[in-house]
Amino acid sequence: MFKQNSRIKLNKNYILILFVSAGLFFQSCKTTQVVKEAFAPEAPEEATYVLSEDVVFPEIEGNYKYLFFRLYNPEYSNPLYIANILKNGLKATKTDDVPDLSHASINFTLDDNYYGLTLGGKHQLAEEECAVPLNNKYMKHCDPERSEQITYALKVTAEEYENTKAFVERYAEGTDIKYASGLNFKIAFFTIGKKFFTSKDHQQFGTIIYPKSAKNKKVDKEDEDDYDNNFVCSTFIGYVLYNNVESTSEFFDENDIKYEYLNVTDLSLIPGMTALFYSTWASYPEAARAFVEEYPEFNEYLSN
Repeated sequence: MFKQNSRIKLNKNYILILFVSAGLFFQSCKTTQVVKEAFAPEAPEEATYVLSEDVVFPEIEGNYKYLFFRLYNPEYSNPLYIANILKNGLKATKTDDVPDLSHASINFTLDDNYYGLTLGGKHQLAEEECAVPLNNKYMKHCDPERSEQITYALKVTAEEYENTKAFVERYAEGTDIKYASGLNFKIAFFTIGKKFFTSKDHQQFGTIIYPKSAKNKKVDKEDEDDYDNNFVCSTFIGYVLYNNVESTSEFFDENDIKYEYLNVTDLSLIPGMTALFYSTWASYPEAARAFVEEYPEFNEYLSN
């Protein structure tokens, strides 16, 4: 048993070394995009936020609302912080032309209090305030003046909005959900394989061939024991959408997409996911106010 456990540990360490090495190597080669430049290439260098010029959503019959998502490019105070090394690995192994983003959260308004799943604390699905990072165990390691984010929205039916909100708040109010660090090894190994050992026909989102063991689960919401509790930030959001938003569920099923292997940037490629604005963390409140002034339809989603 000891030898078997040791072998498993060595295998995990080997995967992490590969992932980290790839991240550091490709980071040094400067193959990654700057988030603001990717979002708005013509934006002034001094701009701390940029609004999208084209906010268009698919039509939905009946009453509708919006779910909001923040995808982050955190700038860590310590470059040797493990999350920073893993972030560089994610950048190095991405296969889609998307900005460099490595953490995700969800919200039901544009207020600066999104739900994000990270390691640390009794409640690991916790509110994240970009402008006040010290209030969150994960965000306090980041520099809010240099860290970046892009806010996205997904147009859903009013019923889907309420179901999603109740689903997420159920997790946020409890302590069962955990950030499963071990899943990073599985995703890292899969991502490296996709980048370096898979034909280009199966590298892009929606064309990927997943392991046969991968599956998506529809939760019996009336059964408290049927809810899953181990995720990383992106797989949790994929799980939430699969169980509450019909268009996302249908898209995943039709394209055989498995949420347990979703990277953060994959979330931006879900049909209907629309970028609203870019900002540094520190300027998020200002950016959100400017956005609702430009697009008054969203005024109801911002309390300040």
